[in-house]
Amino acid sequence: MKLLNRRQPSRSFDDHLTYFTLVEANEFRRLVERSFGASGHDVSVYGDRIEDRDGTTLGLWNIGHLCAGAERDEWPDLIAEHVALVTAPPRDLGDLTSEDFEAALHLRLADAASLPDPDGLGHARVVVPGLLEVLSVDLGDSVVTPSKDELAARGILGDQLGRGRANLLSLLAADEPRGSVVGEGAKGRFTSVTDPSFFTASLALVLPEAVRRFSAEEHGGRGTLVAVPGRHRLLYRPVDAPDAGEALRRMFEVARLDFRDAPGALSPNVFWVRNNRWVPVTSVERGKPRLVPGELRDALKSF
Repeated sequence: MKLLNRRQPSRSFDDHLTYFTLVEANEFRRLVERSFGASGHDVSVYGDRIEDRDGTTLGLWNIGHLCAGAERDEWPDLIAEHVALVTAPPRDLGDLTSEDFEAALHLRLADAASLPDPDGLGHARVVVPGLLEVLSVDLGDSVVTPSKDELAARGILGDQLGRGRANLLSLLAADEPRGSVVGEGAKGRFTSVTDPSFFTASLALVLPEAVRRFSAEEHGGRGTLVAVPGRHRLLYRPVDAPDAGEALRRMFEVARLDFRDAPGALSPNVFWVRNNRWVPVTSVERGKPRLVPGELRDALKSF
């Protein structure tokens, strides 16, 4: 399988935050999103603004301009200070009854860098380096990830993990979200699930059920190619035919673009999920995209 060879874009400036280059603007937006997440507020970050679940918007120009005049290593602190000024404290988990807490508890796929203290959670599972499976509570206007002590006060961790998985599975019983086939009837087809839910990409944590629900396919012995570029999108393709290699290439292109532009960034890569093990089969090093299929190459040759 050949490496992806693409001409690197020339240095150009962002359309909205014109004092930033494209690379700087994307890094700035990612830091803004992570800072809001660390304060208990899940927001969608667009080119010139952020927007929360209630539709409240906040422009990025002023804080961006402040960062543009500072060193890159100062950006996280500047952004955190700004976020502290414009956000109210998140809703206290202590306000929830036991029933409400259990109903709002979900397994979630999270960017490790977006969590203030991943090691202090006590329940986080490393899916792949940089991506964690955590327990989060959906408060309607925000998603909060409880600490180890907050979970311990609510019961037994094993029971909570089971409840979080059950609540994630319950999303598959609703009419939304829905999956659509990209490239149907052509080589390299794959399924895309896109929805405003903050748990859309997290459905990869219940992959066999999700694949069956959205495309009536099976997550079989050869595994499934999966991409989770952002929290609102899940891409997948079972390794069920030789053209799964072409699907890998196409999914990687979509994932890289979505990771760069969409809110809730998770990963630009494609993973081969088999026996609950996630193996990266792509990489982006120094801006250069590469396919690194390893054992997957042998699986594709077996057809």
